[in-house]
Amino acid sequence: MGNSQEIPNVLTSAQLHALFDILTHHETYAEVESFKDAHAISEYGYPFACRPQTPGSIPKFCPDSSAPLLAGVLRSIVLTVPGIRNLPAEFWHVRFQGILEKLAEAELSETYDKGALGTRKTLATAASAIYEAVSRGVLGGVEKGAKRNLEGKYDRSKADDLIRAWEDVVHELLYGNLIDELFACAAERSSLEDHSPGAQAAADYIIIHLAALVHRVFVLTPDAPYMLKLLENVHKLLPYSMVKQTLRIGNAATMLNGMMRLLLSKMGVGALSNWVGLTHNADDGMNFLQRIIWLVLSWDSLESRKCADAIEKAKASSSPSKTQLTAIKQYLEKPRKEHEDARGASITGSKPMVATILERSDTDLLASLSETQHAQCSEYFSALLAVRDRDQITNVLCRQNPDLFTQAIKDAVASFEPMIRGVHQRVDLREHVTAAEGFLTDFINVSKTKQGTSSLKGNTAGTGAPSVEDYVILLRRNRQLLYSWLHQVASQCPDIRDDFCAWAKETIKVFRQSKRAPSTPQADQEPQPTAESNQAKPETHRNGAAGALSSNLQHLYTSLPAGTRSRILPAIDAHARYLTTLEALSRARMQHILDNLDKTTNTPPPTTTTTTTTTASEPPTPAPAPAPGPASSTLSCFSSAYWSGGKASPVLRSAASSPDPNSNPSGSRPMSMSGPGMYLSRWQQLLDDTLVAPVSPGGPMRSGRDVRACLAPGKMGAAKGGAGVALGVGLFGKDQEEEPRPPDVGVVVEVLGPGFRGLVEGKEGGGGLSVA
Repeated sequence: MGNSQEIPNVLTSAQLHALFDILTHHETYAEVESFKDAHAISEYGYPFACRPQTPGSIPKFCPDSSAPLLAGVLRSIVLTVPGIRNLPAEFWHVRFQGILEKLAEAELSETYDKGALGTRKTLATAASAIYEAVSRGVLGGVEKGAKRNLEGKYDRSKADDLIRAWEDVVHELLYGNLIDELFACAAERSSLEDHSPGAQAAADYIIIHLAALVHRVFVLTPDAPYMLKLLENVHKLLPYSMVKQTLRIGNAATMLNGMMRLLLSKMGVGALSNWVGLTHNADDGMNFLQRIIWLVLSWDSLESRKCADAIEKAKASSSPSKTQLTAIKQYLEKPRKEHEDARGASITGSKPMVATILERSDTDLLASLSETQHAQCSEYFSALLAVRDRDQITNVLCRQNPDLFTQAIKDAVASFEPMIRGVHQRVDLREHVTAAEGFLTDFINVSKTKQGTSSLKGNTAGTGAPSVEDYVILLRRNRQLLYSWLHQVASQCPDIRDDFCAWAKETIKVFRQSKRAPSTPQADQEPQPTAESNQAKPETHRNGAAGALSSNLQHLYTSLPAGTRSRILPAIDAHARYLTTLEALSRARMQHILDNLDKTTNTPPPTTTTTTTTTASEPPTPAPAPAPGPASSTLSCFSSAYWSGGKASPVLRSAASSPDPNSNPSGSRPMSMSGPGMYLSRWQQLLDDTLVAPVSPGGPMRSGRDVRACLAPGKMGAAKGGAGVALGVGLFGKDQEEEPRPPDVGVVVEVLGPGFRGLVEGKEGGGGLSVA
């Protein structure tokens, strides 16, 4: 281990960056997971109140938040948004808090019990990975540098130039006048990309990353067919025609009243009897939005119910007995404490959940359980959990009394009413509803598995999945819908434009560094190598390090005994190497996508001249607007002739003639099944680290990595997904082999996690995210 003289007492910038990443990654997901507890939200702090409260009492807010990272971002960014900031206090600590508490009390199922990565786990880990990136930006900030010249030349076919453009835009948003310029551009021109070459390249950067995210969610994850089917069902049920007819009403107040009656009126017998006075607090039925939720979740659980019913009705001698199935069904009705005890016994004894349930009910039930019966019981248990989850969600959102969901919608509409009135008077909202409907249709069509178009090596199934390039093309051809919406609102509603501009200029300040990231000898000094860290040492310098928290994290590390520092330093070095590898992989994936797009689209080649991004002596002049293409010169993007073949799918005529992005005649460059973004790998790490019960008694404990290709029985969309489902699962499993495995950094979290949480809470001079 070496003596204490060899242990460095300072960290390099690369090590500080790695340490910052480790601690924010762990803290963010720990806070997200804490909301399984119904009491966590009451300890969140403002705007949520402590429980219990006596009726009529003034709400009290906990001084210390149970989730300081999440609370800080919510308070400093979300609560200040125009419209949201006008929500009544009861929206947060009565309506929204009540819904969250009810969902926590419902005790929705765990991945450990089901033996498969569910939709909630997938989406929660994705949100956590994105949230931690935002939290790092707020905590560390972006250092102020020289002014960037967005009028310089950017080669939009090169990943390095897109990354440079994004960094330039972020810097100018924080320390320049770019916010004012973009709002002015939105009011004067029909596209934000007309602002400058830097804005065009940054838009490409955003589109590629957004395409990679939705591709991961709707193609690669095991639950991708299920989530796509869920989205498709909601899309079919939304009353677009009725909404557009209501929007035809000229008077804004009458229009809003009609929209509220359409979406929130209840037609149940209970509503009538309550209104007449014959009953009090009777179930007054569901409104239109709640009926959509109920229908979608009912369809969702149909396959799971069929799966459970088939096992119950099976007559074969190898099928589980009625007593065994009854024991499993009775277990679901037991209180949370019983479920936690059973889960703990399963972990301690390394037994499947079904075996633990039967053993705790009657040891004879487990003794007579064959291997075939165990598999069917596990499937039965998973199907019942899926049905129960959807029933509980429906109860919370659609059958609560008082109806917190409906009242929350009314609060939100009332808060945004002045804004809605202003937009309705000056902008034809029907056009944008049509655009949104068409985009969703196009999105669903692109996301569906294609037949016979796969160019992936080793794929012999005869089917192909959408590639990242497919989603890039989808977003590129539809981005003008967003630009047109922004242009109409910014040009026709100057009061709303100015309000959002002021909010953006004030909010962006939370990402500034209040003081320069430490460049003190302590932070930049090259430490003496140790025996443990001398192998494959990571780069010693990394721009930004931990930003504004660099000195605080350095102090936490320096205050540790030499022996403890020697234990955690190898893990920090390994994580620094891991981040460097991920960064290079992300850059290479972006370049691969750009190369493919350059060959499969008909876009003109971008310029290849590059210039420095530092300031020029004269202010830049606006770039001339590009010449309109054939589609934009003759057709409005809201015109019915804009849509391909008169359908709802918004495919531009110019884009429709482009080659299929999944086609690859040469076979030399397959389409991308992974996109850029280091957060995607951090998201996958959270999924892979999820604990899953063993598959057989005495077998090893499993993790999310072991069940990547497993689908919960009865999933809607999976039953009819066929080869598309198998392909999606296979791609998800195989594609991840390209990514490096993250190092074990548990010792770092154990040693420095509590101190970091203290920094975030402001208890140790960090200030952090403690925003009042």
